Amino acid sequence: RVAHVWIEHFVIPILARDNTQDIAFEKGAMMRSIAACLLRNKGVNTSNTAPLLHWKQDFPRIISERSFSTSTDSVAKLVDWKIDTANPHIGYLTLQSPQNYNALTVELGREFSHCVRDIIHNVLPVQDIRVIVLTGQGKAFSAGGNLDWLRSLKENSVHANADAMITFYNYFLCIRQVPVPVIAAMNGPAMGAGAGLALACDLRVAQSQHSILGLHFTKLGIHTGMGSSHLLKQVLPSTTALNEILLAGKILSGKECLDLGIVNRLASGQDSAVGIAHNMATDLAERHPVALRMLVQTLRAQQDEGLQQALQREALAQAICYSRNDWGEGVNAIAEKRKPNFDGYHEK
Repeated sequence: RVAHVWIEHFVIPILARDNTQDIAFEKGAMMRSIAACLLRNKGVNTSNTAPLLHWKQDFPRIISERSFSTSTDSVAKLVDWKIDTANPHIGYLTLQSPQNYNALTVELGREFSHCVRDIIHNVLPVQDIRVIVLTGQGKAFSAGGNLDWLRSLKENSVHANADAMITFYNYFLCIRQVPVPVIAAMNGPAMGAGAGLALACDLRVAQSQHSILGLHFTKLGIHTGMGSSHLLKQVLPSTTALNEILLAGKILSGKECLDLGIVNRLASGQDSAVGIAHNMATDLAERHPVALRMLVQTLRAQQDEGLQQALQREALAQAICYSRNDWGEGVNAIAEKRKPNFDGYHEK
């Protein structure tokens, strides 16, 4: 009876949400498996029963495969989740919007947060995932916030935009809630909010190209966002470099990131960031799984002290910038490859 209630109220909604065509079959198979487990616990021989799903092997597979349909079949997924076929302790989370260089749109953010919640609640409790690699499809890790959407915020009130930015940040910073180490494989540039997402990961691997990490918010005409003012501080040894990077709105090369300690490894030549991240993940996956999970949560608890206050500050500061008449000038200047002509401080 307990098994029946559990399947009806917890498992079936997951299958139904993902448009499973074989709900009745899978429900029956799971019921038979659970019944067999209960009978075996009572000492009953179940060797002659019909073929059953193997509880420890098949049920985690069903959950991991069924719970990541982040969009309907007719619409391309913006976020992909896979478990490494050669090493089931490693998972891959991929931003799949290469046509706009994996820009962090609201739609992608919703899918990303949905996928992360599924990993936390449906996969990690039953699968021994020990490390996750986060990367982007195509030539970029992420180009940052969608500029058309950001331009449109000019029409909103300051308080509405502050709320919108907090929601936007949380879509992506939920990666900090995944209780296993996350490695950012920066296969290409991580700009603006994309840089914030990379900094939110526990470890980073970058390609050795000229422009790889862009914290150029002031050049765009807005305050730093996506927690970057706090997260960058956690990886830099002094405020000297932090202040210059953020105030000047610098775009750093891979070598500069490595020299400053922002990234752990640099991919060069025939190597790829994803390949090196995979090697790091393989090494970490050999560590004790309980120690690994507990330690990454201990480290984040220390690193995240003050993060929420920083997010509130950033959201309000960005919202104020969006309300100015000259909002959009910095974006246009970059697109037109010219210097921006910002209004003075006392202008509207």
